[in-house]
Amino acid sequence: NFVAVDCGGDGAFAKAVLEGLGKRGVFVRMPFVTPQNRCIRIGAGTPADLDALAEALPGALEEARGSSAA
Repeated sequence: NFVAVDCGGDGAFAKAVLEGLGKRGVFVRMPFVTPQNRCIRIGAGTPADLDALAEALPGALEEARGSSAA
């Protein structure tokens, strides 16, 4: 089971969020077909997995916003 989260930008922004999460040790997937490519897929994992996501997501979003502003 998973939830799709709309990153609120385009596919490039969602990919930057995905890469930022990966750098922080959190694995998520991304649909690659427009318009779903603006989303990331987050699995319903263990409480520890969800805690890791909660810790990593703000930094990944901040980093993606910085890279999309360049």
